[in-house]
Amino acid sequence: MLTQKLNNRKILVDILALLFGIGAWVGVNGIYVQLPLLVNSAPEGWNLPAYMVMIVQFANLGPILYTIYVKYVTYAKDQCIIYGLLGIGSISIYILSSVYNKTSVIFGNKYSTALLSLMFIASFVGCTSPVLFTPYMRNYKEIYLVSYLVGEGLSGFIPSIVALIQGVGGNPECVNVTKLGSEFKFETRYPDPRFSSRTFFIFIGSLLLLSFLSFVGLNNINVAKKEKVKLPASTETLPTDMDNPPSYKTTSGWSMTNQKYAFLLIMMAVTCLLGNGILPSIQSYSCLPYGNISYHLTVTLASMAGPLAMCTGFFIKNPKVSLLSGVMSINLVLSVIVFYLAVQSPTPPLQNSWFGEFLVVLLWILVSGFNGFIKMGITTLFRPDPGRGLYYTGVATQIGSLIGAMTTFILVNYTKIFQTYSPCTALIDH
Repeated sequence: MLTQKLNNRKILVDILALLFGIGAWVGVNGIYVQLPLLVNSAPEGWNLPAYMVMIVQFANLGPILYTIYVKYVTYAKDQCIIYGLLGIGSISIYILSSVYNKTSVIFGNKYSTALLSLMFIASFVGCTSPVLFTPYMRNYKEIYLVSYLVGEGLSGFIPSIVALIQGVGGNPECVNVTKLGSEFKFETRYPDPRFSSRTFFIFIGSLLLLSFLSFVGLNNINVAKKEKVKLPASTETLPTDMDNPPSYKTTSGWSMTNQKYAFLLIMMAVTCLLGNGILPSIQSYSCLPYGNISYHLTVTLASMAGPLAMCTGFFIKNPKVSLLSGVMSINLVLSVIVFYLAVQSPTPPLQNSWFGEFLVVLLWILVSGFNGFIKMGITTLFRPDPGRGLYYTGVATQIGSLIGAMTTFILVNYTKIFQTYSPCTALIDH
């Protein structure tokens, strides 16, 4: 059986598809897992995550432009667009490695313009990939779609693993820098990580370059070209390899009550409002009072929890709405606790205790994992819909994410609800 499966596929094409998939979100994920280091030097400080979340929302312009392009341009060439996206994505991250700490003054305030503008390019690639990269895999046997999706999942895992190795050097220290005859003065010192953000971004840029070269290989290496399939003139589903059963079927017998339909879409919108909008924007306020190490572990481990939770889709084929509702209820409670910790900054409960540090990391892992599970479950339930269920799921995702990002951006930047923490604050107050 194993020999037959291997005979039906070419390992080289699997590797090329996997590496191609890594290029989808590795740029955005790479920048995001550097936040524990970037917030220490960026002029936005702890507000930097809120700016990043908004940048990702703006990058949803990519799918809109692509949709318009396909509708009005008869000679649309997806292959050329993908070349351009992966190429410019790789170049942008390479440039970022040298200018990520460069700032500009706008209306009298300093901003990380280089970091945010180049992140927009990386986000543009990621946001466009679902409507461009994934459909492009229709050109190959269906068995290679799994390899692409594994690569897309690794675009979050690999940066997180490398960031864990990089570390943050430890928690910040308050150093007395008072000069003789002057007032007491303290300065926060941050230990150095094992290697710099510049080295990290060069690695991420190289991954994007490797993804670009893999896509070149998919289109030009003879072994890969032979694995292509001829698409039917009109198709709504992915092509099926004749030697293997289809990965999913659409059926006209699918049915769902209007109440359940609306309930699931609202659940998806709320999940994305929290997971893609509100919580990432306030992550620094909920974690940094417990130390740099806690924040670092939270960002990296939570980035892994979401994709891992989505893997449960291989075992839970048709999750019950009652199960999703139960998980959603637990997730709402945990999200409220995370929000409460952020509001209590700079002195949240259990600060300066190992249990507090452990608790905040665990909370974020659970919230991220539950968010991933809920998204997977709702998508699975709508997948057999012969109508526009998956389309409306995407709409709910974007609406929830946008409302959450905009709301929190205003709260973080234009109110005093969230306060930053410094280890020198107590000493200065005394």
